Amino acid sequence: MKTNFDLEGKIIFSRELNEEAIKAVKEVLKNSDKIFLKGVPKGKEDEASKIKSYEFEGNTLKLRIVSGTYTRAHEGLNRLRKPLAEKLGRNFRIGVRGVEIDNYIITIETDGDKAKKLEGIKVPECEAKIEGNKIILTFRNIGESELKRNIIDRAIKFVKTELEKEEEDLTFKVCKIPPGTIVSEYKARRKITFNKDPTDVAEKLGWVKKFPGRGQWFYTPPITALFRALEELIVEEVVKKIGFQECLFPKLIPLEVMYKMRYLEGLPEGMYYVSPPKREPELFKEFVNEMMIKKEIPIEKLKNLLRDPGYVLAPAQCEPFYQFFEGEVIDVDKPIMFFDKSGWTYRWEGGGARGLDRVNEFLRVECVWIGSPEFVEETRDKTLKYAEKLAEKLDLEYWVEVGDDPFYLEGRKKEDRGIEFPDVPKYEMRLWLPHIKDERKGVAVTSANVHGTHFVEGFRIKDYKGRKVWTGCTGYGITRWVVGYLAQYGFDFDDWHPLIKDKIKKLPEVPQLITWPKKD
Repeated sequence: MKTNFDLEGKIIFSRELNEEAIKAVKEVLKNSDKIFLKGVPKGKEDEASKIKSYEFEGNTLKLRIVSGTYTRAHEGLNRLRKPLAEKLGRNFRIGVRGVEIDNYIITIETDGDKAKKLEGIKVPECEAKIEGNKIILTFRNIGESELKRNIIDRAIKFVKTELEKEEEDLTFKVCKIPPGTIVSEYKARRKITFNKDPTDVAEKLGWVKKFPGRGQWFYTPPITALFRALEELIVEEVVKKIGFQECLFPKLIPLEVMYKMRYLEGLPEGMYYVSPPKREPELFKEFVNEMMIKKEIPIEKLKNLLRDPGYVLAPAQCEPFYQFFEGEVIDVDKPIMFFDKSGWTYRWEGGGARGLDRVNEFLRVECVWIGSPEFVEETRDKTLKYAEKLAEKLDLEYWVEVGDDPFYLEGRKKEDRGIEFPDVPKYEMRLWLPHIKDERKGVAVTSANVHGTHFVEGFRIKDYKGRKVWTGCTGYGITRWVVGYLAQYGFDFDDWHPLIKDKIKKLPEVPQLITWPKKD
């Protein structure tokens, strides 16, 4: 399925550019290939963004950018923002006020006559039409709020999902309640007045600072105190009340474990792969010498010094639990319940990483358990019920819905092992985000899953009497609980809930540097 992107957009500056400033902008545009090719696989360079034309008009730079699948045109437009802001800010004290798209045509080419079955399709936020084997989406007047909401990528995903509906995801075949169905909800008792994007405010206040890696942040003392307070409450009010015992799970997971989990079938593109180095000091000495001379990292030389990928950084956090029981015999009358909160979880979101709620590196409290089918489902229900009780104690507005993407089924189309699945593989709890005005959106803070015999089969786990054995897991995403809490309570410590204030006592101050946080 080939996709082409043709964008007409603009970058708006804080004031009109003089000749010298225009010259500086042209210099950045001249070197835009380096900006656009970052992260593009070898051999796919032709599919990255390219600037076809540009012109200056007052305080605006108008551009036409085209691309294929890699560094898509809207991503390319956004990537120009930072180098332009740095160049103009440093030399001319001119800032970048915003990025807008005037007209954007996305053409999705399908095999055969697949496009015809989407004749008359309505795609949110854009116009859609079918021409032969092509689906053409046209977006007009897209501002920064729409870009932040990722409406373009969501529209493309919507179309591709519709095209693939003849081969439904396994989740939709298994689930007895339609995914997306809301099964419970709670409205806050107090009036919620804060309505700003927590990421923007946190960054402005110095509670977070962008880290060079995509989807990564440095969390400073004030927000870290909130992280710890919420984590403690979840452990005290939820996890320990149900009876989970704490363990320390490894976070560097061998590939063979992921293979047994069938994670490599469903979402192989969503993980960080780890390649251990070869133990050849002399060759590494050459690498260091070249780096010192060229003043840049010789990536190609480094690649030759690495072994094949042998591990991934834990993308689900529960992986070691199933490996722990591999080939073992248990007694389902003595179920086992572990939890881990010992470190980061890693997922490669690619272009989907944004703000504090969609990150590649995040903290979770992960609960995992094994026992009879009845026990496993009852425990899943408890992990959800106690999380709801905590949200209500904190007066956080939320809803619980049937999930459409249980991690162990995501991306998979079929199951050929006769696995037993639950009627509802996943429930998801979402905290309301009041700053998103166009639709009622929530951030997913709790994911409660039952796996049936999926992992039991993969890891050859048995009961000593031959009875059925199931597993389940619930993840409490601390990073997202923080985002949801700040979205509803804001950043004024005096306005926070007494339970949180009692945990923190006194909110730490932001470290003040000469150059950071930026002053208005």
